[in-house]
Amino acid sequence: MPPSPNLLLSQPLTLPVSNLTIPNRLAKASMFEDCADPTTNLPSPQLKAISSSWSTGSWGLILTGSVAIDPLQVTTNAVLANQPNLPEETLLSSLQSWAASFRPPASSTTPPSPVIVQLIHPGKQLLRFASKARSMFEPPLAPSPIPLDLGPGLLPKIARTLLFAHPREMTLPEIQSLITKHAHSALILAKAGFNGVQIHAAHGFLLTQFLSPHSNKRTDAYGGTAAKRARVILEIIAAVREATKEYKGFVVGLKLNSVDHQQTDRQGKEDSIEQLRLLAKTELDFVEISGGSFEDIKPREMLAESTKKREAFFLEFARVAKRELAGIPLMVTGGFTTRLGMEEALRRGDCDMVGLARPSIFDPLLPRNVLLNPEVKDEDAKVTRVNVPVPWLLQKIPLKLVGAGVDGQFHAKKLQALGSTENKKA
Repeated sequence: MPPSPNLLLSQPLTLPVSNLTIPNRLAKASMFEDCADPTTNLPSPQLKAISSSWSTGSWGLILTGSVAIDPLQVTTNAVLANQPNLPEETLLSSLQSWAASFRPPASSTTPPSPVIVQLIHPGKQLLRFASKARSMFEPPLAPSPIPLDLGPGLLPKIARTLLFAHPREMTLPEIQSLITKHAHSALILAKAGFNGVQIHAAHGFLLTQFLSPHSNKRTDAYGGTAAKRARVILEIIAAVREATKEYKGFVVGLKLNSVDHQQTDRQGKEDSIEQLRLLAKTELDFVEISGGSFEDIKPREMLAESTKKREAFFLEFARVAKRELAGIPLMVTGGFTTRLGMEEALRRGDCDMVGLARPSIFDPLLPRNVLLNPEVKDEDAKVTRVNVPVPWLLQKIPLKLVGAGVDGQFHAKKLQALGSTENKKA
């Protein structure tokens, strides 16, 4: 059934650089599936089954889970786009198969959704035990050798020591390698048939660390001022565009953290606006606003009541970003629960796309079944969210990662179960 033409959610949107037109404003946002092949870091059958579950949902855009760009900087069971020890034909074939899994079956009348791959480098948020290819004692890379802050007290310090090695400052050649690996990853993904990439500069990962004056204390070309801290991202965007210039319609997006830009002091606000204005001059097709990191991570149960009551968590910063990004479409992910709330955000001009992550686990066909379905009344057009209670004993542990870990593991298992369900259907 076609969506209601009266809904702003159902309106198409043409991205400004690639000229790709997405059919509606609902995006399946990225989640960490944690189920790539643990031996090869290639897409596993389970991952492909998970991907296929969204294929007939009428999503305007589908963003994959994080794909790592560096063989030595891999989060647990993540797909790896750069594999120098693997023949490129093998890597390309596997990625092509993964791209195909997002397409509707031949029997379906649902048009395929554009699929964007999220590229990631964890930086100092690399767990000691995340990769078999590196020693657990080898320091992760970061803009500056500043360890993670998991909170005050002895227990957070012990947890940080056990889980995360002290980071090492990146050299200039390593920064150039970072740029090259983003570009090469984008190229292999373009060859595989994906519609674009999203550069991950949120959630406390490496590029977020470059942007922030708290984690970037460099005094060279990549630190010291707001513009220099943003330089590596600007160069990555340009390098990705250059590498994929032969692929017409290839999308380049960016993910930003709202909390990293919501500075309370005057200088912090001015720096944030300067960085947004620099991004506005690049060839970006869209920017996504989200939130959270290992240093500032909370399950929904631990959020302030005022935050829980808001329809979306990050609209306040989104309004600032929308103004400064000068026409680059803005996607907001986090906290949307109702069709009416999504419509209101679009109508006010707070965002151009609505990102839905965890709700897509509980209903992979959410746009088609509910949000764009004209037979579903506004008061009934809601998403499914599960507030995972943190056991009272764990709430007493003064470590933010514990409660968030309970919440994250619950949703990760639900996501992996989704793949098992799709396999049974096949």
